[in-house]
Amino acid sequence: MNDFDDIYNEIRREFARQMKLWKRFFSRARKRFGLDFEYEEPAVDLVDKGDKYLIEIDLPGVDKKDIDITLVDHHLKIVALKKIEKEERGENYIVSERAFSGYKRIIPLPEDADENSIKAKYENGVLRIEIRKKPGHEGKKINLE
Repeated sequence: MNDFDDIYNEIRREFARQMKLWKRFFSRARKRFGLDFEYEEPAVDLVDKGDKYLIEIDLPGVDKKDIDITLVDHHLKIVALKKIEKEERGENYIVSERAFSGYKRIIPLPEDADENSIKAKYENGVLRIEIRKKPGHEGKKINLE
């Protein structure tokens, strides 16, 4: 290699290092000012109740109006935004802070779930979704020999 190649490679390495630092800086700045957040994936209970399925998801701290449930290709997509606002007042100061986070989960529905019967209810931080089974999908009993 000649001197030109050495200098070029050094500049390229330095540029890559600087880009990593800038990406880290902007990522932290977005999170600090509430412009960016990552969704948590909440735990899901899916219970077979015989003639229907019951899905329960804990979404603590979420307002009902901030929950979006969408049916896409026999999957339930659940997105819930959680907003935390805090204001402190003192004699000579006011502090107002806001934070945003959320939950996101995509749940594949069982093959025999009737998409037209989905009902959802949200109470006390728990989302409950009830889905009836399609008639005639009870399965076939297999006998052991």
